[in-house]
Amino acid sequence: METLACFPDDPADHDRYELIIVNDGSTDGDTLAILKEVEEKGLRVVHQRNQGLSSARNTGISAARGRYILPLDSDDKISLAFIYEATDILDADPTYTVVYSDGEYFDAKTGPWIVGEFNLQRLMLWNYMHAAAVFRKEAWEQAGGYDANLNYLGFEDWDLWLAIAFSGGKFYYLPKPFFSYRITENSMVRQFTGETYAKMLAYIRTKWSAYLSREHLTERLAINMRLNKRLWFKLFLRIYFPKYLFRLARKGRIDTPHVFY
Repeated sequence: METLACFPDDPADHDRYELIIVNDGSTDGDTLAILKEVEEKGLRVVHQRNQGLSSARNTGISAARGRYILPLDSDDKISLAFIYEATDILDADPTYTVVYSDGEYFDAKTGPWIVGEFNLQRLMLWNYMHAAAVFRKEAWEQAGGYDANLNYLGFEDWDLWLAIAFSGGKFYYLPKPFFSYRITENSMVRQFTGETYAKMLAYIRTKWSAYLSREHLTERLAINMRLNKRLWFKLFLRIYFPKYLFRLARKGRIDTPHVFY
Protein backbone atom coordinates (compact mmCIF):
# COMPACT_ATOMS: atom_id res chain seq x y z
CA MET A 1 0.00 0.00 0.00
CA GLU A 2 1.31 3.42 -0.89
CA THR A 3 -0.04 6.82 0.12
CA LEU A 4 0.91 10.08 -1.57
CA ALA A 5 0.17 13.64 -0.58
CA CYS A 6 0.14 16.06 -3.47
CA PHE A 7 0.20 19.81 -2.98
CA PRO A 8 -1.67 22.45 -4.98
CA ASP A 9 -0.45 24.63 -7.80
CA ASP A 10 -1.33 27.79 -5.88
CA PRO A 11 1.49 28.27 -3.31
CA ALA A 12 -0.69 30.66 -1.29
CA ASP A 13 -3.24 27.93 -0.62
CA HIS A 14 -1.78 25.63 2.04
CA ASP A 15 -5.15 24.40 3.25
CA ARG A 16 -5.71 22.26 0.20
CA TYR A 17 -3.93 19.06 -0.69
CA GLU A 18 -4.61 15.84 -2.52
CA LEU A 19 -4.31 12.44 -0.87
CA ILE A 20 -3.95 9.41 -3.15
CA ILE A 21 -3.90 5.84 -1.84
CA VAL A 22 -2.56 3.15 -4.17
CA ASN A 23 -3.62 -0.43 -3.57
CA ASP A 24 -0.90 -2.50 -5.19
CA GLY A 25 -2.96 -5.64 -5.71
CA SER A 26 -4.00 -6.39 -2.14
CA THR A 27 -6.92 -8.82 -1.87
CA ASP A 28 -7.04 -8.85 1.94
CA GLY A 29 -10.65 -8.46 3.07
CA ASP A 30 -9.95 -6.09 5.94
CA THR A 31 -7.74 -3.92 3.75
CA LEU A 32 -10.33 -3.69 0.99
CA ALA A 33 -13.04 -2.83 3.53
CA ILE A 34 -10.95 0.03 4.92
CA LEU A 35 -10.17 1.29 1.43
CA LYS A 36 -13.85 1.26 0.54
CA GLU A 37 -14.66 3.20 3.69
CA VAL A 38 -12.09 5.93 3.07
CA GLU A 39 -13.09 6.10 -0.58
CA GLU A 40 -16.68 6.73 0.44
CA LYS A 41 -15.41 9.60 2.59
CA GLY A 42 -13.95 11.25 -0.49
CA LEU A 43 -10.34 10.07 -0.53
CA ARG A 44 -8.96 8.88 -3.84
CA VAL A 45 -8.04 5.20 -4.03
CA VAL A 46 -6.31 3.73 -7.08
CA HIS A 47 -6.37 -0.05 -7.47
CA GLN A 48 -3.88 -1.92 -9.63
CA ARG A 49 -2.59 -5.46 -9.97
CA ASN A 50 0.47 -6.17 -7.85
CA GLN A 51 3.48 -4.64 -9.57
CA GLY A 52 5.78 -3.59 -6.75
CA LEU A 53 6.66 -0.46 -4.84
CA SER A 54 8.21 1.57 -7.65
CA SER A 55 5.22 1.03 -9.93
CA ALA A 56 2.76 1.79 -7.12
CA ARG A 57 4.43 5.12 -6.44
CA ASN A 58 4.60 5.94 -10.13
CA THR A 59 0.91 5.20 -10.49
CA GLY A 60 0.02 7.54 -7.64
CA ILE A 61 2.30 10.35 -8.74
CA SER A 62 1.08 10.10 -12.34
CA ALA A 63 -2.46 10.61 -11.07
CA ALA A 64 -1.46 13.57 -8.88
CA ARG A 65 -2.37 17.07 -10.01
CA GLY A 66 -0.11 19.15 -7.78
CA ARG A 67 3.52 20.09 -8.03
CA TYR A 68 4.88 18.72 -4.74
CA ILE A 69 4.88 15.03 -3.79
CA LEU A 70 5.23 13.25 -0.44
CA PRO A 71 5.24 9.41 -0.63
CA LEU A 72 4.42 7.44 2.50
CA ASP A 73 4.44 3.67 3.00
CA SER A 74 1.36 2.22 4.66
CA ASP A 75 3.12 1.27 7.90
CA ASP A 76 4.96 4.57 8.44
CA LYS A 77 3.81 7.88 9.89
CA ILE A 78 4.39 11.52 8.98
CA SER A 79 3.89 14.78 10.88
CA LEU A 80 1.45 17.28 9.40
CA ALA A 81 3.88 20.04 10.42
CA PHE A 82 6.45 18.59 8.03
CA ILE A 83 4.08 19.10 5.10
CA TYR A 84 3.67 22.79 5.85
CA GLU A 85 7.33 23.48 6.59
CA ALA A 86 8.58 21.59 3.54
CA THR A 87 6.20 23.27 1.11
CA ASP A 88 7.04 26.69 2.57
CA ILE A 89 10.71 26.01 1.89
CA LEU A 90 10.09 24.89 -1.70
CA ASP A 91 7.79 27.85 -2.32
CA ALA A 92 10.35 30.32 -0.96
CA ASP A 93 13.38 28.97 -2.79
CA PRO A 94 12.92 27.40 -6.24
CA THR A 95 16.54 26.20 -6.24
CA TYR A 96 15.67 23.43 -3.76
CA THR A 97 14.27 20.17 -5.12
CA VAL A 98 13.86 17.92 -2.06
CA VAL A 99 13.11 18.63 1.60
CA TYR A 100 13.80 15.83 4.08
CA SER A 101 13.97 15.48 7.86
CA ASP A 102 15.05 13.35 10.80
CA GLY A 103 12.74 10.66 12.13
CA GLU A 104 12.38 7.92 14.67
CA TYR A 105 12.07 4.15 14.65
CA PHE A 106 9.20 2.28 16.26
CA ASP A 107 8.00 -1.27 16.85
CA ALA A 108 10.84 -3.86 16.79
CA LYS A 109 13.46 -1.11 16.80
CA THR A 110 13.11 2.19 18.61
CA GLY A 111 15.07 5.39 18.92
CA PRO A 112 15.94 8.41 16.80
CA TRP A 113 16.92 8.29 13.14
CA ILE A 114 19.26 11.26 12.71
CA VAL A 115 19.68 11.67 8.98
CA GLY A 116 22.03 14.65 8.93
CA GLU A 117 22.99 17.30 6.42
CA PHE A 118 23.01 16.31 2.78
CA ASN A 119 26.31 14.95 1.51
CA LEU A 120 26.62 13.57 -2.01
CA GLN A 121 29.60 11.36 -1.21
CA ARG A 122 27.68 9.79 1.65
CA LEU A 123 24.69 9.22 -0.64
CA MET A 124 27.00 7.55 -3.15
CA LEU A 125 27.97 5.07 -0.42
CA TRP A 126 24.43 4.06 0.51
CA ASN A 127 20.92 5.39 0.98
CA TYR A 128 20.74 7.19 4.31
CA MET A 129 17.51 9.10 3.59
CA HIS A 130 13.92 8.07 4.22
CA ALA A 131 11.40 7.82 1.37
CA ALA A 132 8.99 10.29 3.00
CA ALA A 133 10.55 13.49 1.72
CA VAL A 134 8.75 16.27 -0.12
CA PHE A 135 10.00 16.75 -3.67
CA ARG A 136 8.99 18.56 -6.80
CA LYS A 137 6.94 16.46 -9.21
CA GLU A 138 8.97 17.80 -12.11
CA ALA A 139 12.12 16.26 -10.58
CA TRP A 140 10.40 12.86 -10.55
CA GLU A 141 9.41 13.40 -14.19
CA GLN A 142 12.94 14.37 -15.20
CA ALA A 143 14.29 11.26 -13.47
CA GLY A 144 11.87 9.06 -15.41
CA GLY A 145 9.98 8.16 -12.25
CA TYR A 146 10.90 5.45 -9.79
CA ASP A 147 12.83 2.71 -11.58
CA ALA A 148 10.47 -0.25 -12.17
CA ASN A 149 13.50 -2.56 -12.37
CA LEU A 150 13.79 -2.09 -8.62
CA ASN A 151 10.17 -3.06 -7.91
CA TYR A 152 11.12 -6.17 -5.94
CA LEU A 153 14.78 -5.49 -5.23
CA GLY A 154 14.37 -2.33 -3.20
CA PHE A 155 16.59 0.76 -3.22
CA GLU A 156 14.06 2.60 -5.41
CA ASP A 157 14.36 5.61 -3.10
CA TRP A 158 18.15 5.61 -3.28
CA ASP A 159 17.98 5.46 -7.07
CA LEU A 160 15.65 8.48 -7.23
CA TRP A 161 17.78 10.52 -4.83
CA LEU A 162 20.87 9.73 -6.89
CA ALA A 163 19.07 10.73 -10.09
CA ILE A 164 18.06 14.07 -8.58
CA ALA A 165 21.47 14.72 -7.00
CA PHE A 166 23.47 13.84 -10.12
CA SER A 167 21.28 16.15 -12.20
CA GLY A 168 22.07 19.07 -9.87
CA GLY A 169 19.05 18.97 -7.54
CA LYS A 170 19.48 20.55 -4.10
CA PHE A 171 18.39 18.89 -0.85
CA TYR A 172 17.19 20.83 2.21
CA TYR A 173 17.58 19.18 5.63
CA LEU A 174 15.14 19.82 8.49
CA PRO A 175 16.71 18.53 11.75
CA LYS A 176 13.37 17.60 13.30
CA PRO A 177 11.80 14.14 13.88
CA PHE A 178 8.98 14.52 11.39
CA PHE A 179 8.54 10.87 10.34
CA SER A 180 8.21 7.55 12.15
CA TYR A 181 9.62 4.46 10.48
CA ARG A 182 8.35 1.04 11.48
CA ILE A 183 10.80 -1.85 11.78
CA THR A 184 9.26 -5.29 12.32
CA GLU A 185 10.76 -8.76 12.34
CA ASN A 186 9.36 -9.25 8.82
CA SER A 187 10.19 -5.80 7.47
CA MET A 188 11.21 -5.68 3.83
CA VAL A 189 14.40 -3.89 4.82
CA ARG A 190 15.51 -6.88 6.92
CA GLN A 191 15.45 -9.05 3.79
CA PHE A 192 18.06 -6.88 2.06
CA THR A 193 20.93 -9.24 2.69
CA GLY A 194 22.99 -11.75 0.78
CA GLU A 195 22.00 -12.32 -2.83
CA THR A 196 19.22 -9.70 -2.89
CA TYR A 197 21.51 -7.03 -1.49
CA ALA A 198 24.24 -7.93 -3.99
CA LYS A 199 21.76 -7.68 -6.89
CA MET A 200 20.59 -4.27 -5.74
CA LEU A 201 24.11 -2.90 -5.46
CA ALA A 202 25.13 -4.38 -8.80
CA TYR A 203 22.15 -2.79 -10.52
CA ILE A 204 22.72 0.63 -8.93
CA ARG A 205 26.42 0.58 -9.74
CA THR A 206 25.78 -0.41 -13.35
CA LYS A 207 23.05 2.17 -13.87
CA TRP A 208 25.12 4.97 -12.36
CA SER A 209 28.50 3.71 -13.53
CA ALA A 210 29.41 7.17 -14.86
CA TYR A 211 29.41 8.37 -11.24
CA LEU A 212 29.97 5.23 -9.16
CA SER A 213 32.57 3.36 -11.22
CA ARG A 214 35.95 2.61 -9.67
CA GLU A 215 37.68 4.81 -12.25
CA HIS A 216 35.50 7.82 -11.53
CA LEU A 217 35.76 7.57 -7.76
CA THR A 218 39.45 6.70 -7.61
CA GLU A 219 40.29 10.01 -9.27
CA ARG A 220 38.67 11.83 -6.36
CA LEU A 221 39.93 9.78 -3.43
CA ALA A 222 43.31 11.42 -3.06
CA ILE A 223 41.90 14.90 -3.64
CA ASN A 224 39.01 14.65 -1.22
CA MET A 225 40.32 12.29 1.48
CA ARG A 226 41.59 15.23 3.52
CA LEU A 227 38.11 16.85 3.59
CA ASN A 228 36.41 14.02 5.46
CA LYS A 229 38.76 11.12 6.12
CA ARG A 230 36.14 8.83 7.69
CA LEU A 231 33.65 9.26 4.88
CA TRP A 232 36.16 8.80 2.11
CA PHE A 233 37.68 5.78 3.88
CA LYS A 234 34.24 4.15 3.67
CA LEU A 235 34.07 5.06 0.02
CA PHE A 236 37.52 3.51 -0.45
CA LEU A 237 36.30 0.29 1.16
CA ARG A 238 33.19 0.26 -1.00
CA ILE A 239 35.25 0.62 -4.17
CA TYR A 240 37.95 -1.93 -3.40
CA PHE A 241 36.67 -4.10 -0.54
CA PRO A 242 32.82 -4.06 -0.61
CA LYS A 243 32.46 -7.43 1.16
CA TYR A 244 34.67 -6.26 4.01
CA LEU A 245 32.65 -3.06 4.34
CA PHE A 246 29.46 -5.11 4.54
CA ARG A 247 30.92 -7.38 7.24
CA LEU A 248 31.97 -4.37 9.29
CA ALA A 249 28.47 -2.97 8.95
CA ARG A 250 26.84 -6.21 10.04
CA LYS A 251 29.05 -6.35 13.12
CA GLY A 252 28.28 -2.75 14.04
CA ARG A 253 31.91 -1.74 13.59
CA ILE A 254 31.08 1.02 11.14
CA ASP A 255 28.11 3.39 11.11
CA THR A 256 25.63 2.64 8.35
CA PRO A 257 21.98 3.37 7.55
CA HIS A 258 19.06 1.24 8.70
CA VAL A 259 19.34 -1.11 5.73
CA PHE A 260 22.18 -2.98 7.44
CA TYR A 261 20.37 -3.65 10.71
